[in-house]
Amino acid sequence: MLANYYPNDIPKYLSHPLVDEAKNSLMHAIGYLSTHERADVLRACHFGDIAHIKDKRKSGEPYITHPIAVAEIIAGFKLDRDTLISAILHDTVEDTEVTHDMLVAEFGETVAKLVDGVTKLKSSSMSKQHSQAATFHKILVATLTDPRVLIIKLSDRLHNMSTLDAVREEKQKSTARETLDFYIPFARIMGLNDIADYIELLCYRNLNPAMYTKFSDKLLQHGLGRQFQKIESSTYLQDLLVNLSLNGHVQVLDNRTSMYRQFFKNRGEINRLIRQYDFEVVLDDIASCDKLAYYLIQKYEIADRNIQDNIRKPLAGGNQSLTLIYEKDHNYIKVTLLTKRMKEASRLGVIGRDKGDISHSVIQASLRNMQDLVNQDVDSDNAESAIAVINNLMSYLHERKIVCYSPQGRAYELPRGATALDFAYAVGPAIGNIATGADINGEHGKLGLVLADGDTVSIDTDKNATPKADWLGFVATTKARHEILKFLKHLDDPQKQEAGKEALARALKAYDKTLSDLSDEDWGDILAWRGVQSQTDIFMQIATGTLLPQLVISRLFSEEVDIADGQEITQSKHLIAGVKGVELSFGKCCNPIYGDNIVGHLSSRQGLTIHRHKCYSLQAIRAESPYQIIQLGWKNDVNIDHHAHQLHFSANLQIHATLNEEQISQAIYELRAINVGVENTTKSEDKHDKGKASTTKLKVVVRSRQHLEEAIEKLRQVLGYPNILRLYQ
Repeated sequence: MLANYYPNDIPKYLSHPLVDEAKNSLMHAIGYLSTHERADVLRACHFGDIAHIKDKRKSGEPYITHPIAVAEIIAGFKLDRDTLISAILHDTVEDTEVTHDMLVAEFGETVAKLVDGVTKLKSSSMSKQHSQAATFHKILVATLTDPRVLIIKLSDRLHNMSTLDAVREEKQKSTARETLDFYIPFARIMGLNDIADYIELLCYRNLNPAMYTKFSDKLLQHGLGRQFQKIESSTYLQDLLVNLSLNGHVQVLDNRTSMYRQFFKNRGEINRLIRQYDFEVVLDDIASCDKLAYYLIQKYEIADRNIQDNIRKPLAGGNQSLTLIYEKDHNYIKVTLLTKRMKEASRLGVIGRDKGDISHSVIQASLRNMQDLVNQDVDSDNAESAIAVINNLMSYLHERKIVCYSPQGRAYELPRGATALDFAYAVGPAIGNIATGADINGEHGKLGLVLADGDTVSIDTDKNATPKADWLGFVATTKARHEILKFLKHLDDPQKQEAGKEALARALKAYDKTLSDLSDEDWGDILAWRGVQSQTDIFMQIATGTLLPQLVISRLFSEEVDIADGQEITQSKHLIAGVKGVELSFGKCCNPIYGDNIVGHLSSRQGLTIHRHKCYSLQAIRAESPYQIIQLGWKNDVNIDHHAHQLHFSANLQIHATLNEEQISQAIYELRAINVGVENTTKSEDKHDKGKASTTKLKVVVRSRQHLEEAIEKLRQVLGYPNILRLYQ
């Protein structure tokens, strides 16, 4: 039929009344376009109608109603003609006889490229996992070239998520999980928060309808009271603007996405969540934001922990605002202060028109990081290669991020736990390779010092300096590690040996030792441990990154305990990657579990102690002796069987609910059904605050972090979804 397509011969009615309805709704939404552009969009509707004439949705509707609806979502952002047409035709190349060349001929090269960017990669030779990885990779690459690809894909996902009732429950949940894992964090890091909010809410509805309904019913029960509180608080804020002679307006925000997220992710007690109210105050300038913030801080005595000033230093994703949280009449009020330009930036993100502001520079920092991921060698025919890149992307999207700044104000996005040396390599290899120290917020610090969100960092350099092998122990970013190894790899063998020797000498110096202090017996033990013949071989292993000098120190200063290769894993410490033959202990201060983000603390007294990455007991050590903290990871080739008694990790849980003996017995029964042991239970009550409910503490035994998450989810279901915290001790 497309062979007989005449672009100027557009009928008054399309193939079905539902298609006409979708088309008319879209045409009303694109009134901001010129007459000529509107005509092109109408022509695209006709073209798509013919292309999809045989296709039906699961609901039985003509398929073309879906892409036209996607275009209408995009019209809400007032995007251009090419983006709208690409949305209408986004499935044509994938599902119909339409080709790339036909799109070029009819609607231009840009439309054809945008459609190609959102087209899934399918092949009979690909596994489902490989196909998904290849598609994600393609979307990422296309988005880095033209961000409009992402807004089309998100709008497509939004409409699909809102119409999942017609598909089977298993498909609903898998689609919701994929969306939460990939599309939501991708959208947020690109600053597309409005559309991400709508999609995320739909994810929760499809992921667990019973849990979603539970919270929805609770909101309905309190609907009238919540509405009264919204009106009262917004009126107060609007009157306050008048009293302070500020020009602006107050908007009540729909904070359902935030509340559902906290509820689903076990980050808030249900009765507290429904007493949260969000307001947005849009003002003329930053000075007005500061004036209103100062008044509210003084009036409600807002603590520093409830003040988040991201106007000067935006969050990852470019979110730029000043946020205050205070309590009033047992309600929790969140007020976000921002300017009109900041509001537009938070809504449009990477597709916004203002390319010179600070929020856009933060998004550019994210784009640079993702470009580094894309630049990894990927063989599209190699499933393992494609999946590895997407696994790295997933890790990047989900890791906690900080944004640090150069003295000139340029933003650099880093993972939480990154050091000043990671910052140096983020600036560029030419800086990282010759770094000698850092000034952090005006104070001199070491390269191994862990950075905090918003830090301003200046790197000290020496043109004669070179990367050190022991740096590999404390860098947190893949880029820094890659550049250090790249430099070391290109040294000749004598240079590598000298680099390894110097690295070990520096590690010994931290413990007031030198290489000459090592006895023949010490060297004999080290050589036997590593299975090599000479000291030179040890130096080569250090220089090539296969051995950290810090681990040599731990081996020397602690008694070795090991198990034979092939023996069944019975002790959790043998799950740590790259530390075979080193005596380990697990910190009692934070009780790390397999799957936690971990680091190692080296000390001459205790050897290598494993801690959770955010363990509070490491704060002073990080500041004074950052080189004693090394980055560690778990072995990734271990099959943890949650139904076997293979591993034993203890965790302490605090349940924020008043439980009777019957409920506690039921909880223990349900935990045992999923092979989670319960060592003891205790109940406590806050005698100083009669308004607070009592809590119940459980000490449980699990196999991994995932196993613990299953246990918490099971407990929440059984006990009516209370808030459950994992305690450090």
